[in-house]
Amino acid sequence: MQKPFMFIDWGDGWKSLNDPLQDIAVLAQFSVQWGVETADEQPDPSVMSFTLRDLKGWLTGRALTLAGARILVQISEQPTWAMLTDAMGTWKVQRMPLNRLHSAYAPPTPDNPDSTAITLFGGIISNGGTAAAHKTGWKLKLTASSRLLLWKRLAKQGPTSTDARWAGQHWVTTTVAARLAELNTRAREAGAPEADAAGLETTGTPASYDTSDYPTQLDLLHRLYAHHPHMPLWYEVPHKDTSVIEYTPLNRPVAMRATTDGTLTITDQGTVTPAIPAPLVETDDDTTLTIPEPITQITLKAKKATADDDGVLAFEDDETEMGDRGLLPANLTATQSSLTMESDITTQDDTGGILGRANGTTWTPSEQNRIDAARWLETIDRRLTPETIVFDGRKIDPANRPELYKTSPPDAFTLQGARSGTLADDTSRPTTGGAYTAIGGILTFEWADQTPVLRNEVTLWPIPLDTDRQATWSDMQAWPPTWAQTAMSIAELGLVSAYDQPAIIDQPNWEGVQP
Repeated sequence: MQKPFMFIDWGDGWKSLNDPLQDIAVLAQFSVQWGVETADEQPDPSVMSFTLRDLKGWLTGRALTLAGARILVQISEQPTWAMLTDAMGTWKVQRMPLNRLHSAYAPPTPDNPDSTAITLFGGIISNGGTAAAHKTGWKLKLTASSRLLLWKRLAKQGPTSTDARWAGQHWVTTTVAARLAELNTRAREAGAPEADAAGLETTGTPASYDTSDYPTQLDLLHRLYAHHPHMPLWYEVPHKDTSVIEYTPLNRPVAMRATTDGTLTITDQGTVTPAIPAPLVETDDDTTLTIPEPITQITLKAKKATADDDGVLAFEDDETEMGDRGLLPANLTATQSSLTMESDITTQDDTGGILGRANGTTWTPSEQNRIDAARWLETIDRRLTPETIVFDGRKIDPANRPELYKTSPPDAFTLQGARSGTLADDTSRPTTGGAYTAIGGILTFEWADQTPVLRNEVTLWPIPLDTDRQATWSDMQAWPPTWAQTAMSIAELGLVSAYDQPAIIDQPNWEGVQP
């Protein structure tokens, strides 16, 4: 079966906290609070609470030096045939189907985090905690924060300019790319993860700050791309013993397809994610759906460039609003409700050309940006979302879907076969059908009857579907599944933009062959 592994590093290399032969400790349980609950917030660093059973007291004796040490949690990968051992016995004694054979395999404890295991969380142990006597050893209860915390702590003076037009200002960069490069340079020097903004290229000059104002690097990153039409949320994503700050786009449309066996898939920039069978997902007893409070517009709080009589630049608040463009029913827009995004991008130039001569430029939302914003408003206002969604390792094997058990959003996915799939709105569209991602949650691990159990109770957020091309009946052609196989309503079928067709099997050429 898959097992979790924990490692600690005081600065002299990783040490396993799973191997009792090293007289260190055994991981008993952990819980990680990660992400956010709504799209108008940005994620804070994830926080893990964990318990170690210290068998011989080796770690407890060093408890005062734990704060600041790095911690890493991994889970073993799905074993390959080559990993299965003779100790498992012959084929005859196996009592499980082939697709569960890996659950009988007990992986060895790795010596370091460079193995093939999958990293779930990486962070820094916080101050404090408790140590209590437990049986013949000790029990340690500690907390750790993800290394995104380092970005939150960095708040030093930014780049300045000798140009008199930028007098009294810092964080002077005339392009978004230049500011990101500076943020990453400082992160690298502080031993913090770097941010990857690939795909978020944008024009415009980010506003500088008065030298009396010292924003954190994390705030600077959030405000640097808050205006982007993809509406990114920023998360620390672990990779082995390192991590990268990556974004999850809430407003980048994805496409829904149907495979030849009737399984729905979500395609996002070439990545294909199969649907999650709804019966495998744990919900509350009443299958409660959240009815969202309508958001009728996006308010972008950006910056306007100004200049005084001496030609010295400054920046003031400037607002840009993007509405639903008539996509929502009038009763939903009768009471205006805004989702506010705070950006450093300059959207107006009131300097009489001084900003331009200082190599500054402005950015304003295009017509397509406004269309995209309206589509996003329609998506979130017309979607009922399950209130409780839990991915449990006993139902959805972490070996098969490891992305569902990380402390960052998985690729966009859909749920197939949900009871709510038969619900349709006034436009005959499915009320819960479509694509989702998880924007936050609580990841937990504990032992249940000698079985390691991972559970991730997540907050879902709807993702827009690419509906520019609507599929027709003729697109189905020879699509082979029966209705019983598809596990979807006719309304959900209308969301599919492409139907996979069975491969054509080449027939032998029998011409001229004698019977």
